[in-house]
Amino acid sequence: MISVSSLTKKFGETVAVHNLSFDVNAGEVFGLIGPDGAGKTTTLRVISTAMNPTAGHVSVGGVDTTRDPEAVKKVIGYMPQRFALYPDLTVVENLNFFADIFGAPRAERAALIARLLGFSRLTEFQTRLARNLSGGMQKKLALAATLMHTPRVLLLDEPTTGVDPVSRREFWDLLTEVHLQSRAISPIEERALQTDPKARARERSPS
Repeated sequence: MISVSSLTKKFGETVAVHNLSFDVNAGEVFGLIGPDGAGKTTTLRVISTAMNPTAGHVSVGGVDTTRDPEAVKKVIGYMPQRFALYPDLTVVENLNFFADIFGAPRAERAALIARLLGFSRLTEFQTRLARNLSGGMQKKLALAATLMHTPRVLLLDEPTTGVDPVSRREFWDLLTEVHLQSRAISPIEERALQTDPKARARERSPS
């Protein structure tokens, strides 16, 4: 599903990622684990087509990320480390906004959003402003927005950083539900991914 071959990414003279190779199969949970500055986020950004590699090749579903980035974007969902939704919009307004962005059909939108609210355990908080959500709830909302277009691949940048242990456990339970739908999930963490006993993580350092 994801193929990274001899990936190198430089910023001027700084080498962020050097000669990294790995493959992720459909339905697999694959973790990039390493300290700050190891190149984990840079690697995800290259896979997500947010930036091009300096050298090497990256493909998602057999599609080269540099040759056809728009096709790649249709099959991936990228959840950045920082909360990237709109704090002045409510939970449901944020989801409606992303439904517009991803072109969700109007006739199916209400059912889709209701399903995502239920999945993320946010139904009773749908009228709350995003800025008033707890850190754990903000992570769940971000995940729900990321799933709006039913991506085949999820890229998660330190998805549980800064949340309490209970919220972290709940988030990984949600990811387990997504995983059972045979989506490939590529999370990166500074802590080991053994917080999810059902996930098989390969410990690789991108640098």
